[in-house]
Amino acid sequence: MSYDLLLCGVTGFTGKLAAEHLLAKGYPIKWAVCARNEGKAKSVLDALGEQTGKTALPPVEVADLVCTSPEQEDTLRAVVKKTKVVITTAGPFEKYGQTLVKICAEEGVHYADITGETDFFRTMIEQHDATAQKTGAKIVIHCGNDCIPWDLTVLEMHKYAQKKGAELVEASTVTEYGRSFGASGGTLTTAVYQLGKKRDGAKPSFDPLLRATSGDKSAHLTTIASPKKDVFVKEFGQYGGPWIMSPVMANCVRRSNALLGYNANFTYSELMLRGKPTYGEWVSQKAFKALVGAAIVLPSLFQRFLPGPGEGPTREAMEEGKLDLHGTGKMVSKSDGKATILKSKYHWPGDTGYLYTAKMLVEAGMMLLNNSAPGGVVTPAVAMGSDLVQRLEAELGATLELSESGSEVPLV
Repeated sequence: MSYDLLLCGVTGFTGKLAAEHLLAKGYPIKWAVCARNEGKAKSVLDALGEQTGKTALPPVEVADLVCTSPEQEDTLRAVVKKTKVVITTAGPFEKYGQTLVKICAEEGVHYADITGETDFFRTMIEQHDATAQKTGAKIVIHCGNDCIPWDLTVLEMHKYAQKKGAELVEASTVTEYGRSFGASGGTLTTAVYQLGKKRDGAKPSFDPLLRATSGDKSAHLTTIASPKKDVFVKEFGQYGGPWIMSPVMANCVRRSNALLGYNANFTYSELMLRGKPTYGEWVSQKAFKALVGAAIVLPSLFQRFLPGPGEGPTREAMEEGKLDLHGTGKMVSKSDGKATILKSKYHWPGDTGYLYTAKMLVEAGMMLLNNSAPGGVVTPAVAMGSDLVQRLEAELGATLELSESGSEVPLV
């Protein structure tokens, strides 16, 4: 086998950041990038080598992720078979990830991505979960800002409850981003693609996210209780409410509960704090949302006014960014039924939308190199568990604090 790790999407905004992180870390592995345009990929790598002071650059494997012929799929398969782990930032994943996941599942090659596309996750479970279980391939969806911090927060609450002889029955998260949080062209392209597509066809007998390893519907179900409109969050003295990724985070937690068994009747909610923007910032945010909405309705007319693939926030903005994910959980003792409140805070010292998403993906890929978990189409919590929490703290400085709060206090 030629490589330990293969990175797809290197010419995109987040892909460049992932390659930069690999070069900067200098892990003792053999890695390569896969791209459709060899010249463009080499140009990106040359620039990153000059930026990081590295002269030993990874080779470029040439293959198209969108395979429209058997010959193209054979070419991509030949590349995938050279590596142990594939990590990819190339989205929309429904467009660029389907054949890649199929090949990884069939060939027993581990896979991790940064998608925020729940429909893609569902389809991959339906089509490839059984195959991945047979080959041992770990197909790990949502290995970036969508949804590692949220997924791991609930996992650690569950594990804490287990140690205390209790069961986690409820969890809620409150997202607090830094003021510099922004969207890349790739993310906006994915959002416009996903929100603007038609959804039709017959529905399965149950949500694929609830598929157990047996193929049957899991006995561990999750009720999503995220607010549908803004509410005043007493703990933080400001309003918070739904945002575009709330359902994605919730559905990731649903998948983890279905496989790890937090509780048979688990309840989860997520909201984002609105902060206290200036009037100018508020107007700017409203105008940008209106532009994205217009691009969804008429992409041919309005999408050109949004950042394009490969473009994104400035380096300064990303380094000034942060994520504080505040969690509240309720665990119930199995012996006496006593309820205890848990409080957590997951702090990320930089922009998790792009800079730290790229780093999360790389670190997840590194973990998959030496991972004994069974195969399947799963979440970060299922595939890597608490070991990933520890690695992200050691390599990225992301700290997760968890403690008992005592009496139950309503969040809003």
